[in-house]
Amino acid sequence: MLPLLLLLFAIVSNASVSAQSHECERTCIPGDIRTCAYEFHLQEYHTLSRACFNCPSNLTDCTRPECIAADGVRRPLLAINRMLPGPSINVCEGDRVVVDVYNGQLSDVETIHFHGQHMKGHQYYDGAPFATQCPIVAPFRYDFVANNPGTTFWHSHSGMHRAEAIYGAMVVRQVEDPQEGTYDVDITDHTLIVQDWFHRSALEVFTSRMHGQTFPVINSILVNGRGWNTYAEKEGLPKYEMPLTVVNMKKGLRHRVRLIQAGGSCPIMVSVDNHTMTVIASDAQNIEPLTVTSLVMYSGERFDVVIETDQEVANYWIRFTGILDCLFSQPIQGAILRYEGAHDQLPKEILLFNPDYPPGVVLNPLNSIGGPEQLTVMDMTALEPYTVPDAVDKQFYLAFDFKEVNNTALYSEDYYPYSGVDRSWKVRTPQVNGITFIPPYSPPLSQPEEPQPTVCIHGEDISPFCQGDFCSCSYVFNVALGESVELVLIDEGTFGVDNHPFHMHGHSFSVVAMGKVGEVTTAEEVANLDSQGLIERRLESPALKDTVNIVDGGYTIVRFKADNPGYWLMHCHLILHSEAGMVAILHVGEQSDLPPVPEGFPTCKKFMTEI
Repeated sequence: MLPLLLLLFAIVSNASVSAQSHECERTCIPGDIRTCAYEFHLQEYHTLSRACFNCPSNLTDCTRPECIAADGVRRPLLAINRMLPGPSINVCEGDRVVVDVYNGQLSDVETIHFHGQHMKGHQYYDGAPFATQCPIVAPFRYDFVANNPGTTFWHSHSGMHRAEAIYGAMVVRQVEDPQEGTYDVDITDHTLIVQDWFHRSALEVFTSRMHGQTFPVINSILVNGRGWNTYAEKEGLPKYEMPLTVVNMKKGLRHRVRLIQAGGSCPIMVSVDNHTMTVIASDAQNIEPLTVTSLVMYSGERFDVVIETDQEVANYWIRFTGILDCLFSQPIQGAILRYEGAHDQLPKEILLFNPDYPPGVVLNPLNSIGGPEQLTVMDMTALEPYTVPDAVDKQFYLAFDFKEVNNTALYSEDYYPYSGVDRSWKVRTPQVNGITFIPPYSPPLSQPEEPQPTVCIHGEDISPFCQGDFCSCSYVFNVALGESVELVLIDEGTFGVDNHPFHMHGHSFSVVAMGKVGEVTTAEEVANLDSQGLIERRLESPALKDTVNIVDGGYTIVRFKADNPGYWLMHCHLILHSEAGMVAILHVGEQSDLPPVPEGFPTCKKFMTEI
């Protein structure tokens, strides 16, 4: 027992981090390429811990080092370096990024995914458990080059850990920014990472939903780890005016603000009182500027906006409103846009929940294909003109929906089958093409020689992987290196209004079509519409993204060139959906197309001795 305690002490004692900026946080100049090293110390932690002293009774204590105050509610969580969010990575394009992860958890594993970094040439560091690497037990080093400029972020890809606060911003700046003429100020303090927040552990939320009778209630929203508990009255808790995130700006300038949606449960609407936002990038890809009053962000999306400070010197709300699955608890959160010279106080307006779009133009509205004052992703235009090839080498249909099946992780066909339990116990299973994803026993990327008995290939017989009406396997789509690929993403929408923000690792894609068929649809119906020439694709300079929402009862069609060999996850970015199996793998190229497996790379495999 003593060695374990000493190990834990060593991990905890090294977890404190300096508030000073990292040496790689700098103005990018030609030829200045650096190695940027970070240490991530992961441990079980708690909001309002002893580091918080008398917070929230004494609000000045809430900003002490290593105090995670959140929204003033006590709950366990996971933390990197005792921070929420975790450390920001701010580097220049071409920098070598080295992240050493020390797993101090008592009984769990970890992986870190660098969302928006394609890892071309560094495939083994994508952070997808059992696809690209074994989960981290002993210290593990991520080592890659930041080749994808723009607003990205990092987050856990293990279990429910992203919802437990394992995430942080990653911004890769350029020597010459193509959008430089649209703004005057671009500083790290203007990065806002947003998450919907539970007042119970995410694991408890997941198990009570899947094995209990409780539908998860999102309690609040955090902006850079801070917020008010607007659900306090319903919970019977005191409501403290906790410290909020403050965005300081100078009057008369155009300020670039980087918005990151790290949450895992619901879309979040963003607006700024008395100001418009000019959107200049999405998912680290530049677009022709669009001026809007509000925008909706789905899990995994990023938007770079420019806010011009052309109002009187004062404080204004930057509002973050939870919609769809957040409507029950009505979470509203605010960050404060504070003009230089304004008093250190709250804005005059009241922060109240209102799910309606503010007057004016909204970008990326929920389950909309556009209309008066509603712009969708299809209305965004890539800043640099290009043409999507008219023909594709491979086309795949991916139908996302919930199925009424005897999921063996939830039901027993002999004792309590799906059809045999009361309605309150029925939990539908999230699937892709009627298949629930289970991870391989070994990462096929780094251990290609290991047998893969759980792998099923799209287009081949999957019956060996089915038990009755329930099919589960490691679902793989194979494409050759260099092939052009079209994915027809369908939200069948069978059970209620929902959303599925689709994220693909390893590539950005062109969003070439989006449409709503009805309240519900099927892959067959969408294919029939397409065969009749009723789905038009936009091939001239459509927006490039790596995360996009699928219209409920409709489709979103994306295209890309499979120029990055490897095994890349494709999944719904909502945590409950992905962890329950709404995932597939895109396999690009052959093993010979990949760089060598790093020497000493950790391995794992099935171990079953003979009886």
